[in-house]
Order: sequence, then C-alpha cells, then structure tokens
Amino acid sequence: MNNLTLEQQAKYASFRECFIEYQQISDIYAIFDRLVLNSSFGGEQQSMLLTGDTGSGKSALIDHYVSRRTKPDSRWSVLPVLKTGIPSQIHEKNMLERFLQDLDSQVSVRARRGLRAASLEKSVINHLQRKKVRLIVVNEVQELIEFKDAQDRQAIVNTFKMISEQAKVSFVLVGMPYANLLADEAQWSSRLGWRRSIDYFRLFKRLDSSDAAGVDGAIKTKSGTYYLADLDGKRHFAKFVAGLASRMGFEQKPNLTSNDILLPLFATCRGECRALKHFLADALLSSFQESKSTIDKPLLAQTYDFKFPDVLSNPFNCRLEDLEIVELAKQTDYNYLAKKKEDRIINQSFTDILPIELLLSKKPLKPI
Repeated sequence: MNNLTLEQQAKYASFRECFIEYQQISDIYAIFDRLVLNSSFGGEQQSMLLTGDTGSGKSALIDHYVSRRTKPDSRWSVLPVLKTGIPSQIHEKNMLERFLQDLDSQVSVRARRGLRAASLEKSVINHLQRKKVRLIVVNEVQELIEFKDAQDRQAIVNTFKMISEQAKVSFVLVGMPYANLLADEAQWSSRLGWRRSIDYFRLFKRLDSSDAAGVDGAIKTKSGTYYLADLDGKRHFAKFVAGLASRMGFEQKPNLTSNDILLPLFATCRGECRALKHFLADALLSSFQESKSTIDKPLLAQTYDFKFPDVLSNPFNCRLEDLEIVELAKQTDYNYLAKKKEDRIINQSFTDILPIELLLSKKPLKPI
C-alpha cells in the first residue's frame, strides 16, 4: 500500500478507525444505557431523537456504541443493540424486511417478499426477542421527511410503535438537524422522551446586540453580529485534536495544540469533526510515505496544498493575524413549502470571517 511497512499500515488503519469520546458523547451514551436498562424492566418504552449536521460524528458515535455492546463471540445469538436504517421505498412491509435483514434473519429474501405484513411483524418480534435486542438505532431518519408525505411517515410510525410495544424495546432516531420536524408530529412527540444534538466545534460565542453592550472583549463583525472568544470551546477543540495526535502511533506525540497549528486546523475543517479527522489522516499518510518521525507545520502545509490545490491561501503558511476563521452559522434545514423537490433542502451556512485577534489576545493553551 504505497510502499508502507506493515507497521505503518497498522498504525494508519488504527488511526482511521479511532474514536474520541468526549463529555457530550458520554452523556449521550448514558442515555442509551438508560434506555437499554429500561427495556429490561418492560412497560412502555421511551425513545430518543439524536440530531447533528453532516460530519458531526453521528455515525461514528453509533458504530462505537454498537461495537462495545456486541460481543464478537455471541453476535449471532445475542444482539443487545440493533443498528438499522430507512428503506428507499417507504412503506410498512419494506421496513419490516429491513429489520429482518439487519437482524441477520435466516428467512430468504424471496420468502420475505412472499410473506404478508402480519407474518413479517410476527417474525421481526420473534427475532428481536430471541436475540434479546434492547435498543434499536435507526440512522438517517431525515429520509422520512425528504420528499415523503405524512401518510408514508405514519406507516413507519405505526411500525415502530408496534415493535416497541410488543418487543419492549426503545428506539433512537438519528438524523440531520431537520429531523426535529418529526418531533412536531403527535405520534412522535409523546414518545421521544429524550432529545439531544451533536454540535460542530466552536471558538467563538455569538452575542445578541443587547447583551454585547458592556461585555469586555466583544467585537462586532461586518454583518453587525457580536462575537466573544469562547475559551472553553477552544480548549474542547484542542483536547480533541490532542486525542487524535496521541493515536497516530509516533513515539512522541505531535504537538498540534499550539496556536500556530491549532487555529489553522480549525480554519481547515471549520469545526467539522469528519473534515478534521480526514485531513489529519491525510497528513499521517504523508508522514509515513516520507519517513517522517512526526507531524509538524510544514508537513500540514504540504498536505493542505496537495489536498486543496485550487485554494490560494494556505492557512498553515499565512500569518496568524491574517488567518480567516469561520464557524457554522446555520445548520442544514428543510423547507416543506418549496415547490421544487431540489429546493427543499437548505444547505448549511457559515459566519463571516471572525475576529482572530480575540483568540490571539488570550493566553495560549499549553500543550495537551
């Protein structure tokens, strides 16, 4: 693989698969654990809605939780947490067939298609009980909203309700921010007892103009919005970067949390977890290919030029005072009223260039 040694291949694969659990994720896992526990005691089960924009880490969070709850030697007999998704064709029978598929049912595809909905329901309940499923995680639930009418969604609602009641399991619905629209529907709102979101990393706090008056350090941007340096947010981002650095496999962990590296890293990923990890993975691969003993600023600058050849300004080469930092301003949204289907999804948007001097004027973070 590009002349990498076996040891380098193992380190690279390990980094790509690594998972950093921070407090917000630990809190979400605590809710998952509570839902699993409640399922063991029967009664009416609560469910959870978990949202986050693209690249925030939802899928990695789910996969990590499922992997630590599933024992390799008992996967086919016991499956405490079932991960599934929304079928492309939305109706009750397709959803039930998807459950059987993800439960590793021995019922053949042809046999499933020949069964009536009532028989499929019975088969799903039997499989859930036999495998002792306590929690069902449904990913990409925003697909229930995208171009689907209320009748389609109601069919899935009824299916989930039936399964929850008969198998005594809880659901975690995971999706884009506009999946919150599901909670506005009566059938969902009464059952979604837990709601959480995963955020992008941030370096600034946005202030209302009325609150900004008299706040020391608040600066007004060109758009008229006031911002204040968020030192807790900066430290949170730095700890996450440090966690990734410690998993790169070098004898001495690279220092990626000094301002001259940390802030260009943020400018590169704009607070998106997935973009950050992918960029550092690219840098790690370059370091192995060039037999480097660490990752430093020149290597990051080289990686940036290779990855983004059409971008004129390399954040790792410019002065910190000239660094252009932006953050997520509005999450991806959905407009029911748009006449054209392609206009219904409203892309995320980012802030104006933020006042970097607010971050540089503060005491730099010590190596983490």
